[in-house]
Amino acid sequence: MTDIRPKTATRGRPRRTESDTAEMRARIMRAARDLFARDGYEGMSMRKLAAAVGCAPAALYAYFPNKRALLRVLWQDIFGELGGVLSYTIATPADPLTHLHRLLTETIRFWVQRPDDFRAIFLIQDEPLEPDGTYMADDAGARTSLGLIREVAGKAVSLGLLSIADPDRATSVCVAAINGAALNLITIPEYDWGDDETVISDMATTIIKGLKAS
Repeated sequence: MTDIRPKTATRGRPRRTESDTAEMRARIMRAARDLFARDGYEGMSMRKLAAAVGCAPAALYAYFPNKRALLRVLWQDIFGELGGVLSYTIATPADPLTHLHRLLTETIRFWVQRPDDFRAIFLIQDEPLEPDGTYMADDAGARTSLGLIREVAGKAVSLGLLSIADPDRATSVCVAAINGAALNLITIPEYDWGDDETVISDMATTIIKGLKAS
Protein backbone atom coordinates (compact mmCIF):
# COMPACT_ATOMS: atom_id res chain seq x y z
CA MET A 1 0.00 0.00 0.00
CA THR A 2 1.31 3.42 -0.93
CA ASP A 3 2.09 5.77 1.94
CA ILE A 4 0.44 9.13 1.09
CA ARG A 5 1.19 10.83 4.39
CA PRO A 6 3.07 14.12 3.99
CA LYS A 7 6.77 13.78 4.68
CA THR A 8 8.16 15.55 7.70
CA ALA A 9 10.53 18.37 6.78
CA THR A 10 14.18 17.64 7.43
CA ARG A 11 15.44 19.48 10.45
CA GLY A 12 18.58 21.59 10.48
CA ARG A 13 19.93 24.56 8.58
CA PRO A 14 19.07 24.95 4.90
CA ARG A 15 21.85 24.06 2.52
CA ARG A 16 24.00 26.99 1.38
CA THR A 17 23.59 28.07 -2.21
CA GLU A 18 26.57 29.05 -4.37
CA SER A 19 25.42 32.65 -4.07
CA ASP A 20 25.36 32.41 -0.26
CA THR A 21 28.86 30.93 -0.23
CA ALA A 22 30.24 33.60 -2.56
CA GLU A 23 28.64 36.39 -0.54
CA MET A 24 30.01 35.06 2.74
CA ARG A 25 33.47 34.60 1.27
CA ALA A 26 33.40 38.20 0.01
CA ARG A 27 32.37 39.44 3.47
CA ILE A 28 35.24 37.53 5.05
CA MET A 29 37.73 38.93 2.55
CA ARG A 30 36.56 42.53 3.07
CA ALA A 31 36.88 42.22 6.84
CA ALA A 32 40.26 40.46 6.56
CA ARG A 33 41.62 43.26 4.34
CA ASP A 34 40.77 45.80 7.04
CA LEU A 35 42.18 43.72 9.89
CA PHE A 36 45.45 42.81 8.15
CA ALA A 37 45.97 46.48 7.27
CA ARG A 38 45.15 47.67 10.79
CA ASP A 39 46.70 44.96 12.97
CA GLY A 40 49.30 43.30 10.74
CA TYR A 41 49.68 39.55 10.38
CA GLU A 42 50.50 38.83 14.02
CA GLY A 43 47.72 41.05 15.35
CA MET A 44 45.02 39.61 13.14
CA SER A 45 43.26 36.48 14.43
CA MET A 46 40.44 34.28 13.24
CA ARG A 47 38.54 35.25 16.39
CA LYS A 48 38.83 38.97 15.55
CA LEU A 49 37.81 38.21 12.01
CA ALA A 50 34.75 36.25 13.13
CA ALA A 51 33.69 39.17 15.33
CA ALA A 52 34.07 41.58 12.41
CA VAL A 53 32.10 39.31 10.07
CA GLY A 54 29.47 38.52 12.70
CA CYS A 55 29.79 34.76 12.86
CA ALA A 56 31.23 32.07 15.11
CA PRO A 57 35.00 31.49 14.72
CA ALA A 58 34.36 27.86 13.73
CA ALA A 59 32.27 29.02 10.77
CA LEU A 60 35.32 30.65 9.16
CA TYR A 61 37.12 27.34 8.81
CA ALA A 62 34.53 26.19 6.27
CA TYR A 63 36.05 28.82 3.97
CA PHE A 64 39.68 29.14 5.04
CA PRO A 65 41.74 26.63 7.08
CA ASN A 66 43.87 29.36 8.72
CA LYS A 67 44.79 33.02 8.43
CA ARG A 68 47.82 32.25 6.25
CA ALA A 69 45.56 30.69 3.64
CA LEU A 70 43.29 33.71 3.87
CA LEU A 71 46.19 36.10 3.38
CA ARG A 72 47.33 34.06 0.40
CA VAL A 73 43.94 34.47 -1.30
CA LEU A 74 43.94 38.17 -0.46
CA TRP A 75 47.32 38.59 -2.13
CA GLN A 76 46.11 36.66 -5.17
CA ASP A 77 43.13 38.98 -5.52
CA ILE A 78 45.17 42.16 -5.14
CA PHE A 79 48.00 41.16 -7.46
CA GLY A 80 45.47 39.84 -9.97
CA GLU A 81 43.81 43.26 -10.07
CA LEU A 82 47.18 45.01 -10.38
CA GLY A 83 48.16 42.73 -13.25
CA GLY A 84 44.95 43.60 -15.06
CA VAL A 85 45.54 47.32 -14.63
CA LEU A 86 49.12 47.10 -15.90
CA SER A 87 48.23 44.91 -18.88
CA TYR A 88 45.65 47.48 -19.95
CA THR A 89 48.19 50.27 -19.40
CA ILE A 90 50.54 48.95 -22.08
CA ALA A 91 47.87 47.63 -24.45
CA THR A 92 48.18 50.75 -26.62
CA PRO A 93 51.30 50.65 -28.85
CA ALA A 94 54.11 52.95 -27.76
CA ASP A 95 57.89 52.98 -27.43
CA PRO A 96 59.40 51.07 -24.45
CA LEU A 97 60.24 54.18 -22.42
CA THR A 98 56.68 55.46 -22.71
CA HIS A 99 55.35 52.07 -21.66
CA LEU A 100 57.79 51.96 -18.76
CA HIS A 101 56.68 55.42 -17.63
CA ARG A 102 53.05 54.28 -17.75
CA LEU A 103 53.80 51.15 -15.74
CA LEU A 104 55.62 53.14 -13.07
CA THR A 105 52.85 55.73 -12.87
CA GLU A 106 49.99 53.24 -12.72
CA THR A 107 51.67 50.99 -10.17
CA ILE A 108 52.37 53.84 -7.74
CA ARG A 109 48.85 55.19 -8.29
CA PHE A 110 47.36 51.72 -7.70
CA TRP A 111 48.95 51.45 -4.25
CA VAL A 112 48.35 55.07 -3.23
CA GLN A 113 44.67 54.71 -4.05
CA ARG A 114 44.53 51.43 -2.10
CA PRO A 115 46.59 52.05 1.04
CA ASP A 116 45.04 49.17 3.00
CA ASP A 117 46.00 46.72 0.26
CA PHE A 118 49.54 48.13 0.25
CA ARG A 119 49.81 47.62 4.01
CA ALA A 120 48.36 44.10 3.80
CA ILE A 121 51.09 43.12 1.35
CA PHE A 122 54.22 45.15 1.94
CA LEU A 123 53.99 45.62 5.71
CA ILE A 124 53.58 41.88 6.32
CA GLN A 125 56.76 39.86 5.90
CA ASP A 126 56.47 37.12 3.32
CA GLU A 127 57.59 33.60 4.20
CA PRO A 128 58.24 30.50 2.07
CA LEU A 129 55.14 28.35 1.55
CA GLU A 130 57.03 25.19 0.71
CA PRO A 131 60.39 23.60 1.63
CA ASP A 132 61.64 24.50 -1.87
CA GLY A 133 61.67 28.17 -0.88
CA THR A 134 58.66 29.29 -2.90
CA TYR A 135 57.30 32.49 -1.41
CA MET A 136 53.66 33.43 -1.08
CA ALA A 137 54.16 36.39 -3.43
CA ASP A 138 55.31 33.98 -6.14
CA ASP A 139 52.19 31.90 -5.73
CA ALA A 140 49.95 34.97 -5.47
CA GLY A 141 50.85 36.23 -8.94
CA ALA A 142 53.18 39.08 -7.99
CA ARG A 143 55.54 37.82 -10.67
CA THR A 144 52.97 38.70 -13.32
CA SER A 145 53.07 42.43 -12.61
CA LEU A 146 56.84 42.35 -12.14
CA GLY A 147 57.12 40.37 -15.36
CA LEU A 148 55.43 43.15 -17.30
CA ILE A 149 57.93 45.69 -16.01
CA ARG A 150 60.78 43.32 -16.78
CA GLU A 151 59.45 42.67 -20.29
CA VAL A 152 59.28 46.36 -21.12
CA ALA A 153 62.66 47.03 -19.51
CA GLY A 154 64.10 44.21 -21.62
CA LYS A 155 62.80 45.84 -24.80
CA ALA A 156 64.32 49.16 -23.76
CA VAL A 157 67.68 47.50 -23.06
CA SER A 158 67.65 45.70 -26.40
CA LEU A 159 67.19 49.06 -28.16
CA GLY A 160 70.00 50.68 -26.16
CA LEU A 161 67.60 53.09 -24.43
CA LEU A 162 68.72 52.43 -20.85
CA SER A 163 72.01 53.17 -19.10
CA ILE A 164 71.70 49.84 -17.25
CA ALA A 165 72.25 47.08 -19.79
CA ASP A 166 70.62 44.40 -17.63
CA PRO A 167 66.81 44.08 -17.60
CA ASP A 168 66.80 42.49 -14.15
CA ARG A 169 68.80 45.32 -12.62
CA ALA A 170 66.62 47.92 -14.33
CA THR A 171 63.52 46.14 -13.05
CA SER A 172 64.90 46.12 -9.50
CA VAL A 173 65.49 49.87 -9.67
CA CYS A 174 61.93 50.44 -10.90
CA VAL A 175 60.32 48.24 -8.25
CA ALA A 176 62.36 49.78 -5.42
CA ALA A 177 61.41 53.27 -6.58
CA ILE A 178 57.74 52.34 -6.98
CA ASN A 179 57.45 50.83 -3.51
CA GLY A 180 59.47 53.62 -1.92
CA ALA A 181 57.25 56.30 -3.41
CA ALA A 182 54.05 54.50 -2.41
CA LEU A 183 55.35 53.78 1.09
CA ASN A 184 56.17 57.43 1.74
CA LEU A 185 52.89 58.77 0.40
CA ILE A 186 50.88 56.21 2.37
CA THR A 187 52.70 55.97 5.69
CA ILE A 188 53.97 59.54 6.22
CA PRO A 189 50.81 61.64 5.87
CA GLU A 190 52.14 64.32 8.21
CA TYR A 191 54.61 65.44 5.55
CA ASP A 192 53.19 67.83 2.96
CA TRP A 193 53.94 65.92 -0.22
CA GLY A 194 51.71 68.17 -2.27
CA ASP A 195 49.27 66.81 -4.84
CA ASP A 196 49.53 63.00 -5.09
CA GLU A 197 49.18 62.94 -8.86
CA THR A 198 51.95 65.50 -9.27
CA VAL A 199 54.29 63.53 -7.01
CA ILE A 200 53.49 60.28 -8.83
CA SER A 201 54.15 61.86 -12.22
CA ASP A 202 57.38 63.49 -11.03
CA MET A 203 58.62 60.21 -9.56
CA ALA A 204 57.94 58.25 -12.76
CA THR A 205 59.60 60.92 -14.89
CA THR A 206 62.64 61.10 -12.59
CA ILE A 207 63.06 57.31 -12.62
CA ILE A 208 62.95 57.22 -16.42
CA LYS A 209 65.43 60.09 -16.71
CA GLY A 210 67.78 58.30 -14.33
CA LEU A 211 67.59 55.06 -16.29
CA LYS A 212 67.71 56.60 -19.75
CA ALA A 213 70.94 56.23 -21.71
CA SER A 214 72.78 59.51 -22.22
